[in-house]
Amino acid sequence: MKIALSFPGCHRRGGVERVVLECANFLQARGHETHMYASEFDEESLHASIVRHHVDAMTRPRLARILSYTRNCQVAMRADRDLTDVHGAFSVMSPIGGVAWMGSVHKAWLDISRRERDLKGRLKQRLNLCHPAILALEKRYIVGRNYKRLLTVGGGVKADLVKFYGVPESEIEVLPNGYMPAEFNYATSSSIRYEMRTELGYKASDRVIVFVANELERKGFGPLLRSIAALKRSDVHLLAVGHLNPAVYEAEVAHLGMKDRVRYTGPTDKVARYYAAADIFGLPTQYEAWGLVIVEAMACGLPVLTSRLAGASVTIREGKSGRLLEDPRNVKEITQNLQLLLDGEHDEPAAIAESVLQYSWDSVLLRYEEVLRSACGNRQ
Repeated sequence: MKIALSFPGCHRRGGVERVVLECANFLQARGHETHMYASEFDEESLHASIVRHHVDAMTRPRLARILSYTRNCQVAMRADRDLTDVHGAFSVMSPIGGVAWMGSVHKAWLDISRRERDLKGRLKQRLNLCHPAILALEKRYIVGRNYKRLLTVGGGVKADLVKFYGVPESEIEVLPNGYMPAEFNYATSSSIRYEMRTELGYKASDRVIVFVANELERKGFGPLLRSIAALKRSDVHLLAVGHLNPAVYEAEVAHLGMKDRVRYTGPTDKVARYYAAADIFGLPTQYEAWGLVIVEAMACGLPVLTSRLAGASVTIREGKSGRLLEDPRNVKEITQNLQLLLDGEHDEPAAIAESVLQYSWDSVLLRYEEVLRSACGNRQ
């Protein structure tokens, strides 16, 4: 097949971006001619023979980035429409008419956040012009049924598509995201643990909770921070990995007396190295269509604390590979579950890692390849 894939980023510094990268490499390795339409590429990680189509997009503000990528990608793919047989879309910013793999439903997240935020938060959200832009693109794609096939990463996203957009269940296929065992595995993690903890300045007696995300509020950084403070244990540290703004919680970190126990690493394409330094993975998310980082952390042997709202919560065996929260905003509930994990109320790391083997990319992407082939009329 000649396959076009589209998403603004194709690199290892974000969840969907890593998914796109793995898909492109897998399809190319399977002998397909793969074309990638993106604004950012990880040249070191992307297979050399994949055809790059650079899509110009403004970097700031976010609204301009959304609109410019949407417009320019559509123009580029329309001009190249005879080059490929099928299009794999990973965002509503992508051109319509492809196999859409939905990682989330923006309308569902807005519904949750409107109910949970205070008046100031709701006003800030209402004034954010990115939301109506994304909703318009989402509506165009889904309500207009402008897709050949519709995939979702989890049952929660499927339910949201039915609830908010009336998509018939029969039109939606669940295909979870996977992980790369060669990169995320307990053997490698344990072999570099001492090196990474030394590099980060952690003592052997320190307990490290790692939080991996590219945003703070929705992913539950605030409640997690307060819960660690509530433990009243000076040996427990919070390691925050991703494209995050430390200034947002700077005052609260200082107020809680945790300035020496909260560390931000910034964005990275080597996130597995930070899992190696940690003892627990924490993500009390308020909305998470899947949660690639959850499975990756488990593959490295980490017990996970997350909420039942995360799609990847289905991979967690309660009390064995992690703990699931009923209310991700409840500091008392988070604190109690953190204490259980810190006390060792979970399986051994090797068993946790083994429990997610079925989610390896090789297994998931074989099915994705089949879906793409069926969408292009079985043309080779």
